[in-house]
Formats: sequence, C-alpha cells, structure tokens
Amino acid sequence: MNTTSHLRLIFAFVYISLFFILPGLLNAQTTDTSENHLTVRAQFQPRLEVRNGAFKPLSSNENPAVLISQRTRLTIDYIYKNIVALRLTPQSVSVWGQANTVQGTENSGNRLALFETWARLRLSDQWSLKLGRQVISLDDERFFGELDWAQGGRAHDALTLQYDKNRLVLKGFLAYNQNYKAIYGNNINNPSGNLYSTNDAFSYKLMQTIWAGFSVDKKSTLSFLATNLGLQQADTAYDDAKTYYSQTVGANYFLNGTSLTGNVSAYFQAGRNISGNRTQAFLLAAFAGYHFTKKWYAGAGTDWVSGNNPGQSQTKNRAFIPYFHTGHKFYGNMDYFYAGSFHKNVGLSDNYIKLQYKPGYSSTVSVVLHQFYSPAGIVEAGKQYPKNMGQEIDISCAFKLNTFTNLSGGYSFYLPTSTLKYLKNTQDAKNFQQWGWMSLNIAPTIFKSNY
Repeated sequence: MNTTSHLRLIFAFVYISLFFILPGLLNAQTTDTSENHLTVRAQFQPRLEVRNGAFKPLSSNENPAVLISQRTRLTIDYIYKNIVALRLTPQSVSVWGQANTVQGTENSGNRLALFETWARLRLSDQWSLKLGRQVISLDDERFFGELDWAQGGRAHDALTLQYDKNRLVLKGFLAYNQNYKAIYGNNINNPSGNLYSTNDAFSYKLMQTIWAGFSVDKKSTLSFLATNLGLQQADTAYDDAKTYYSQTVGANYFLNGTSLTGNVSAYFQAGRNISGNRTQAFLLAAFAGYHFTKKWYAGAGTDWVSGNNPGQSQTKNRAFIPYFHTGHKFYGNMDYFYAGSFHKNVGLSDNYIKLQYKPGYSSTVSVVLHQFYSPAGIVEAGKQYPKNMGQEIDISCAFKLNTFTNLSGGYSFYLPTSTLKYLKNTQDAKNFQQWGWMSLNIAPTIFKSNY
C-alpha cells in the first residue's frame, strides 16, 4: 500500500464515520440532566533513581547514575451531553537541576508539552470516533501500551473508531505521520516532499490496526489484534527511501477469577522490518496465578520471543519486535530487554515466578524472580556462547498515604553472564548489577462541575 492509498483509506474512514453513522448522533441519550461536565485532575510525580546497572551492565570503570526526574501533568476533560468529549493534557518532564534556577526566556530544560489532546464524537449509542493525540493501550500492553512507567508516557497521533455493544468491543486505529523538522526545515507549509524520518519522532509512518475484545463471561475475555505498520527512514529530502510494511496478528485469553488468574497470548509477525528484511517472527506467553488468601498471591509465567542467531547468515529476520509494548512490566524492572539498549536481536526466553503480599488495604509488597535465556544459538568468531543470559530479582513495595497520594519504591539486582555481557557489548562488566528507586505520586481531582 502506497502513501496515496493510505490517505484515501483515512478519508474513507472519516467519511463512513461521519456520514453513515452520524444520524445516530441526534439520537444519543444521557440520563444526566446536566449538559456540560468538566473535570480537572493533576499529577505530581517525582522519582529518585540510583542506576548502578539499569538498562545495561556497567563496566568496572563506569560510575552509577543518580537522578531525580519529575512528571507534572494537568488533565482537563470536558463532555457535552455525552456526545462530544475533549481532553487536554499538558505535561512537563524534567530532571531536577537541569533548568537554571533563574529561568531563561527560552524555557531551556523546563518545557511544556502535550501528552494527550483529542476529541471524541459519540456517533450513536454504540459508535464513537476519537481523533488526535491519544493513548492506545490494548490488552495487557504486551504490544500496544501506554508505557506509564516512563515519565513522558506514550501517545499516538491517530483516529479511533470504536463499536461497543453488550460483550463485544471493536476498535479501529488509523495513523499517518510526518516529520518536517527532520527533513524539510520544520516548514509546515512545505510545498513538496513526503519522506519520513524517525529521528526524534515516532517509529512508523503509517499504521492501521483492528482490535476486537469479547467477554466470554464475567471472569474471562478473548481478544484479537491485527496491525499493519508502514516503516520508512529517510535522512534527507533527496533520499530514495522505500516504505516497508510489517504485519502483526495476535490473540489473547485472560482469566480474572476470585482465586485463579491467568493469561495466554500468541503473536505472529510478517512482512518486512524497517531495514527491508523479510520477517517471520513470533511471541508466545503464558501466566497462571493464585490468591491463596486475601493477603497472599503467587504465580508463574513464561515468555518466548523469537530472535536471530548472531554471527550466522540468515535469509529471514526472526526477531520479533513488540513495537509499542510496556516491557517494564514484563521483562524485568531493570529494562535489559527491548528497552534502553539492544541485545543483538537474539530474542528472549523469560521464565519467572511472582510473589505478592498485602499486609493491609493500603500497602503491597512483591518479589519477582526472572531467569533469562536466549532462544537462539549464539556463535561469534567460532565461539559458542551459552544460552543463559542471567537472573534478575525485583523487589517493590507501594503504600497509599491518603486518598490521592501513593509512595512506592523498589530494589533490583541482576547477575549477568558472559553471554549477556557479549550481547550488551560490556565484556568487562561487574558480575553484580543493581538499581534502586523511590517515587511519590500525588494525583488529586482538583475541580469537578456539572452544569
């Protein structure tokens, strides 16, 4: 599919939404007699981190990184008669001390950005259309996630058409991205040229996604995902950059019972990656947990993410890319895999056990043990590396201080192997890597009015 065809698809999408479903707009009903609903929420979230091996093993001659980052958000939601909704979420993501104590005229180091800014039209009782910068969070965020752990979060510039009736929810997403600042001198009135650069921008140029979720019963759900990404990387306005298309399909089953919980997920990836290499890759995941009492919970799971064999010639790319996932919640809190730094696309086998204890309503303590393996063989310069990529233990706790204030923190350590050191290009790294953090999250609703 070329760019012109994609634009036609977007226009057709909007046309169908507005002119075939729009008549239902006039019939949308609300039981609230108020026509206008306004809510303003704030979030103040500073986080202290001591990184003595986060993202990658530190070498013997490297010093730890210590920093305090901060997220400041103001979310404004407006709804008119349940038929029109607007959200505006300005945010500032900063590092303490990075902005001068006397603020300069350019606000250097202390800038305000927009995390979300979208409008939603209720087209009928079942249909709605959302457009603008928005979070796309699907299922357990194994492929599409908000990435809320990152202080900046993740949002897409997209159109969303949603159908919701009884136990079935359907969502369709369309996106078309451009990056004029990287290639065309940041001229929004640029008269020609349609190349896209991922430099300081999003990772795709085009996106079409269909997601369906079905409630089997009160405790279990099924979902299906199909997404097509148009990938392009141009460095100048004169490049002959091609657009490659990557397709991912997946299915999920989730069980959330009173005692037993679990999920099974399977994804397959085809097409071509951004380098133009033909791809056949997959991700499989399973987890089962059990609430022994109201205070104690334990579970075990495994993920298998396919990868390539370093040092060996391959005709196809076997490395699965979870493009928009929230990997922090799956593959260890120290973010060694699919975040921070690469590991030569060898894939990942993650076998883990989780133990959680709730001493009271307002506090939680959890411990997760990960054993990481490489699913692909690793041979470099005639040397065969073992598949063991090390172990990680994550300890975290959270305390609810009051209605809108939470204090959380954690400590993690990683025991790297020679294989991991090779994959991370840190052969002289220490044999013990660690990371600690503490965060305060204050998120009150500061104003709410119906009129």
